[in-house]
Amino acid sequence: MSRVVALAALAFATVFAANAQAADQLRVGKPSAIDFYFSIQDVGIQADIFKKYDLDIQTVSLDGSGKLHQALTADSIDIGMGSGTDLAFIAKGAPEKAIANMAGPPVNMFVLVSEKSGIKSVAELKGKRVGVSTTGSLTYWLATELSRRQGWGDTGFQIVTAGNIQAEAAAFVSGELDAAVASLEGGLVMQEKGQGHPLQSFGDLVPEFMVHTFFATNDMMAKHPDVLRRYLKAWFETVAYAKTHKAETIKFSQPITRLSDAAAAKDYEVITPTLSDDGRFDPKAIDVMLKSLVDMGQMEKVPNAKDLYTEEFLK
Repeated sequence: MSRVVALAALAFATVFAANAQAADQLRVGKPSAIDFYFSIQDVGIQADIFKKYDLDIQTVSLDGSGKLHQALTADSIDIGMGSGTDLAFIAKGAPEKAIANMAGPPVNMFVLVSEKSGIKSVAELKGKRVGVSTTGSLTYWLATELSRRQGWGDTGFQIVTAGNIQAEAAAFVSGELDAAVASLEGGLVMQEKGQGHPLQSFGDLVPEFMVHTFFATNDMMAKHPDVLRRYLKAWFETVAYAKTHKAETIKFSQPITRLSDAAAAKDYEVITPTLSDDGRFDPKAIDVMLKSLVDMGQMEKVPNAKDLYTEEFLK
């Protein structure tokens, strides 16, 4: 009998140990495959920081904000890494909330111009064809905001929804696009290939901003609050690591950004300092974005900001 008990105890201990070691799987979506901001998650994965918090991260790349929030609503992903302007989806009824701020001013977003266009200044964009990812996305908002600040209203140039950066690069080569609003990473890749180059950063244009943020569905928040807290703790530990480990961060992010050593170093120097250290939301930045959504006609009135985000999972 003692032998049977011993075997049963051993079996129980084996199962218990396996369960104790099993990490929670988490599907995290991003609206752009090569964005440096989003590659910080891969830095945390490679540095075993998420593993430390018992998390097994599956990264899902999607084309644009619309598909990101469709995936959240369809329960195809658990967390979305999106843009601040995505708050409009929540205001329109998406069953989710922003749960942490990733970064402020859009220093990583640029006006890119094709080499064929010959454009040398923002003033020359008037009447041109400017690509964005999708309607209602961050790139769409920035394009219309640029047009308004040039005194041209919302339609100073023709906005073309082109999808991802690869499609925009192809449109530069074919001459279908004169310019695009896209990431610095995309601009640097285009520049090295002779397709186009960065012209103007949006960082100074809209200094009070929330370029990227994290989203979770109401269901995820209600059923798995501990998982969300652990994810955010791991993320901000990764941010601290990235800010103090330049070489490692560049190495771990390059398979995602696909940048040369020189371009990756520039990307790191521009973007890393703007990463939020604690995820807290800036009410002024949120007000700027919500007002802009009304200006663009996406919403009839400014919603109550407190209904759109929570800092509960930062505690």
